[in-house]
Amino acid sequence: MHGAGNDFIVVNLTGNKMEQSPGVIKKLCDRHRGIGADGVIFLSANPDGENVKMDFYNSDGSRAGMCGNGLRCAGLFAYRYMVKKENISFITDAGLLHAEIKGTETLRIDIPVLEDFTKQEMPDGKTVYRGNTGVPHAIVVVEDIKAADVFNEGRKIRYHALFAPAGTNVNFIALPPEADAPIRIRTYERGVEDETLACGTGITAAAVCAFKFLGKPLNLKFITEDNDNLSVELQTKDNIVCSAKLSGPAVEVFQGELKTETSGIWQNAFSH
Repeated sequence: MHGAGNDFIVVNLTGNKMEQSPGVIKKLCDRHRGIGADGVIFLSANPDGENVKMDFYNSDGSRAGMCGNGLRCAGLFAYRYMVKKENISFITDAGLLHAEIKGTETLRIDIPVLEDFTKQEMPDGKTVYRGNTGVPHAIVVVEDIKAADVFNEGRKIRYHALFAPAGTNVNFIALPPEADAPIRIRTYERGVEDETLACGTGITAAAVCAFKFLGKPLNLKFITEDNDNLSVELQTKDNIVCSAKLSGPAVEVFQGELKTETSGIWQNAFSH
């Protein structure tokens, strides 16, 4: 499945078992020797019958608290194949989050703001904004989004000592001259260690910073590198952003079945 080009292998673990080691995740996500993806999402029905447990892994095998584009894909998958409800609650490492079906391939999801954003001056004089929308993010404002050196500059900030030991995702945004025009965004994603076509938590982080530091309104629209459109609705308490709603696409591309190999690397599991 993919959310605005950010693609995932979504596995229904209900009634199945599967190894979730970094080696298995890396092999699944390998675009030449595996299925190929930016990450893997394991879903399992909670015994309470109401919620769905979501475990998310980046393509390098590292576990992350949540993923915005991934949560939309998880919501569509759970709606079609698991709970059959249009409003679904997910148990994630970033807390209980909700997904709502808004159309055939459109969902509206919760994004938490776990750490408020602050201004960070880098040693080279560059200003970035840092905080956490389920996972850590840094925001860099640029004049020309096409000319932004997302890989090299993003990697430099992602691994900078100021963000150690966890590191950070890095988002580059360009503000449009028109007040109501969408903000353009590109993201270097931690765990993928490259630019991805979209990042839901990064878009939300950019919305928080645009409101708090750049004079933008609570509701904002964004355009990704691959020209997908997403929107963010920020929720505040005492003028401080406490949570957000992210709306955007989720698409099922194909279904398949993972079979046990004699090497023992895979366990039996079904994936879509």
